Amino acid sequence: MNSEKKRNHFLCEALSDLKDLQDIMMNFHSKYFGQLLVKIVGSDTIPFFLITNSGAHLRLMDTVKQFETEFFRIEAVDKERCRGTVSLLRAFDYEGNDTNSVADVVRLEKTSTEKSIELSGISAIQLLKPDMLKGKFIIEPKW
Repeated sequence: MNSEKKRNHFLCEALSDLKDLQDIMMNFHSKYFGQLLVKIVGSDTIPFFLITNSGAHLRLMDTVKQFETEFFRIEAVDKERCRGTVSLLRAFDYEGNDTNSVADVVRLEKTSTEKSIELSGISAIQLLKPDMLKGKFIIEPKW
């Protein structure tokens, strides 16, 4: 197996594991505690961004809502063709404006826009904190 096929295989496996974890969080139901896992984590999504072979973050455009993002949620993985389907997460800064600067993001919002990604152009996956979807942040006074 050449190095590109190995890398694609590992990326496909990693995205598949991520999808499985999300499914566990979303579908786990206890007789006594209900959906405690989602309540503990605070979300049914594990957000991430993808790093391309050139070292840049992959950015995709939502042409309907007119925003660009580099933050995603995995929706499906085609292991045979090694493609992933992601939904776009819209990123907001403290003032509620769209942003793609990881340092400025205070909240991620799920959208219904899905895109299929060819994994041959991707070199890495970077997971983010699920609590970025909660939108809760505390501003402490300066004085």
